Amino acid sequence: MKELSKEFSMSYADLMMLASKLVFNMTRDAVEFAARGVDAAAITAFETLGNAFEIFPTDEVFVGELKDATAAKNSLRESSTLMIQTISGYFDQKWGIGSGKYTSLRVKGLFNSSDANFLLTARTVVAQATANLADLTAIGLTQAMIDSLEAEAQLFEDALINVVDKKELRDTKANERTQKGNELYSFAANYSKLGKLIWENVDESKYNDYVIYPTPQSGLSKPQNLAAALDPVTITPISLTWDLVAEATSYDVYVNIAATGAPAGSFSILNNFAAPPALLPAIFEKRNYFKIKAINDTDTSPYSDEVFVDVPAAP
Repeated sequence: MKELSKEFSMSYADLMMLASKLVFNMTRDAVEFAARGVDAAAITAFETLGNAFEIFPTDEVFVGELKDATAAKNSLRESSTLMIQTISGYFDQKWGIGSGKYTSLRVKGLFNSSDANFLLTARTVVAQATANLADLTAIGLTQAMIDSLEAEAQLFEDALINVVDKKELRDTKANERTQKGNELYSFAANYSKLGKLIWENVDESKYNDYVIYPTPQSGLSKPQNLAAALDPVTITPISLTWDLVAEATSYDVYVNIAATGAPAGSFSILNNFAAPPALLPAIFEKRNYFKIKAINDTDTSPYSDEVFVDVPAAP
């Protein structure tokens, strides 16, 4: 059976946690998702898909079953081996190990043979013992011994088939689990992408709630202590200051203009500055929001915390 490939680079447990987290966040943001065509029924369907994946048996369940089946098969092989040794001993006693009669039992290499060859040997010993019973009865071989080996060989064959079935079942369930995981991840990836589109440049915290694989920041730290101040006399410009970030070569400043007292909306880039302070035009009678990112030739920092100033009417 061809093994299916996972379309996600996380564990199944992490995928379950991702789905649960997304359901929580999407329910919180149901109004915004509904505006994008994902209604409450779709969120419920996604939750149902995640719940079904959570209760799907893990690989350990089928490994355990295979382990038990293998142990049962090995136990039967051991008991069959003792019976084969007992019966072959009569052939050795009667004709010797080097005889054609003994060789016909094919017991050489019995302990190292494959399970299939071991079963063939057991069947051969039953057939040869039956054919030579008349010659061996006098030294102790009985039909009951032959019948016991034949019955044990059948049990061993059944156990061997059961092991094969358990292996196939494990492979089948592994593919089924991967298929279900891929389906769940496909929905998770699409909903996460939509969540990021909804909150991009609107709410950084909520945007991050929909990031599946956070992008490592390779060295530039988040700018700290961003502050905005108005000139007490002239009002404008606004002076924006912050702590320098190690290895940063400049800073992108983002702005959002909202009604006084209103939360921030979408930010847009305003300008780039080599270092603080940044002197910015004030928009009168509005709440002026700002945040920054540190950058260099190869890296970008996380956004700073947002700051704002409420700008009064022009003097």
